[in-house]
Amino acid sequence: MNNRAAALLHKIIDQAPVWLFLIVGMWLVVLRPLGPHLTLVPGDLGDARFNNYILEHFYQWVRGAVGGYWTAPFFYSFPLTTAFSDNLLGSAPFYTLFRVIGLDRATSFQGWYIIGYLLNYIAGGYVLWRLRFKPLAVGVGAFFFTFGLPVLAQENHAQLLYRFCIPLACYFLWRFYQLPRLKTLIFLGVWFVWQFYLTIYMGLFLSLLLVILFVLLPLIVPAKTFKQRLAIWPRCLLETWSEAHLGEWVLAFAAMAGLGFAFVALILPYHDTVKLYGFSRNLSEVWAMIPRFKSYLLADNSQLWGSLSRLIPNVNLRWEHQLFLGMAAVALVIVGIAARFQTANRTVAWLHFSAAIALIALTLNVSGVSLYILVWQVPGMNSIRAIPRIMLVVMWPLALFIAWVVDGLLLRLSEHHRWTQDAAYLVVGLLVVESVFYIHTTYVKTDAQARLDVLAQQIPAVVPANPILYVAENPSDPYWATEIDAMMLSQQLGWPTLNGYSGNIPPGYKSSTSCTQLPMLIKNYMDFAGITSESFYLEMMNRVVPLGFTDCDPTWWEHMP
Repeated sequence: MNNRAAALLHKIIDQAPVWLFLIVGMWLVVLRPLGPHLTLVPGDLGDARFNNYILEHFYQWVRGAVGGYWTAPFFYSFPLTTAFSDNLLGSAPFYTLFRVIGLDRATSFQGWYIIGYLLNYIAGGYVLWRLRFKPLAVGVGAFFFTFGLPVLAQENHAQLLYRFCIPLACYFLWRFYQLPRLKTLIFLGVWFVWQFYLTIYMGLFLSLLLVILFVLLPLIVPAKTFKQRLAIWPRCLLETWSEAHLGEWVLAFAAMAGLGFAFVALILPYHDTVKLYGFSRNLSEVWAMIPRFKSYLLADNSQLWGSLSRLIPNVNLRWEHQLFLGMAAVALVIVGIAARFQTANRTVAWLHFSAAIALIALTLNVSGVSLYILVWQVPGMNSIRAIPRIMLVVMWPLALFIAWVVDGLLLRLSEHHRWTQDAAYLVVGLLVVESVFYIHTTYVKTDAQARLDVLAQQIPAVVPANPILYVAENPSDPYWATEIDAMMLSQQLGWPTLNGYSGNIPPGYKSSTSCTQLPMLIKNYMDFAGITSESFYLEMMNRVVPLGFTDCDPTWWEHMP
């Protein structure tokens, strides 16, 4: 073996912990719950299929099979329905790749789901590697960020999965402090805007994290006087100005203009939707979702801690408050606070840990008092209801701090007794075990398709031109299951549907418990659009194909009630 091959082999062996943590996480946490031959789909029949619908809508839009992207054909004929919730534009191309190679809707969704975890791990691992953490520390930090208990607790909300821009955006903010350059700001802008395209929720929460890092950094990095601290960011800007030549400024201006245009292009449909429909979250609705101290003790689906977690009573909307980090992560954080390792990444670690604590404190309800009331008043933030989901952003600064702790332990362990090493490796092992032994929510792929097949069999042999689907609610199912059944079937047929499910609903919409809702839905849209012509009502009504109703009045198809 020559020297180059030997060096490569040594490097691969040295980096083994990084790949080992990735393999264990992807295999035991992501792939194993999907069952043999990918027979199971992550999540439930609600949000998982809704996200699958939105991803498929993107694919159909790219193919030219549907019209405008922002008006998906559910809640027909209301406009801008895609902007009622997350749009998934930033990750939908990954789904489209699976569809292009011939995979079906559900299997492509599984592929999209797997890619999301993989990208999160790669991004977290890349940043930790760039910060020169040891391989074990890189693997532990990336594993926690990607597969930690709070992440798994949100697996029913697949729209929150893609978070790989968070560590990259934070890294380039730190990098700009270290070496101020225009290209660093551009990279920061790219990852910031892309995270909004991945999911609006995570984009808004990332904004909070970046603001807090921006404010805290001058207070934490080394400086002799307070005046020097205040001058840190102006110094960075001046250095950026002095180091850049004209060509770089032209390219930077073009890049920033492009990013600004992309950001506005994404936000504008949501702005128009809010203006058109008046969507907003009242404070009482948001207040019930602000985490309490007990929220950080909940992990009901953990096979290790679930029995203890379920002893904690009286948590409203309990499923949203599953924020327990895991005992291993808590132990590592405590060790880091107590030991205060003097390693190269001490400053960046404490900066991120301080930011994590600030975000938790900002979004904590203590005896009916919360600082989040200040955040809620910021334009755009009042559209967010599920505040506990901020933990998916907090996971990154905590992951970086944990990686630093592991790095410090590795340095100390070389100087201490073997039992100390064993204890440290047991904690790292526990971190993995906590994520592996978790009760996942899944549904059978063929069962979900069978639901649609049963509905499709009810379609009459003769249907009108340009048909509109309307499906009756099944009393044995949650209302949202039927609504999404109708959406999925209509997408399969290439029809619009009056049914719908999303983060918001159009005015006057009610679930399809009775056929009396049918003329009301059309009239609600007419009132919304300012249409009074009975001919419009009759044209719409005679396109509707109702399924599963027993109380439809034939006269509704002849004149407007």
